[in-house]
Amino acid sequence: MTNIAEGFERVHAAEKMQFYNVARASCGEVRSLSYIMLDASYITDNEHKTLLDLVAQTGRLVSGLIRSTRARIEKP
Repeated sequence: MTNIAEGFERVHAAEKMQFYNVARASCGEVRSLSYIMLDASYITDNEHKTLLDLVAQTGRLVSGLIRSTRARIEKP
């Protein structure tokens, strides 16, 4: 969320895209950490599945933001 907010405040499109891409990459980090939490028994299988679903949904939303921003940048 903070990377998206910081990107939104940037004036230059390339900077915006950089922060949005970092936000999308963070979804991968959360997904990776979820397996560590599962292996360490910090979360149940059901909690893990819910977390993975939320991470996937968030990744799709951020990807949509990236596509939308890119379309505005490349608009003729």
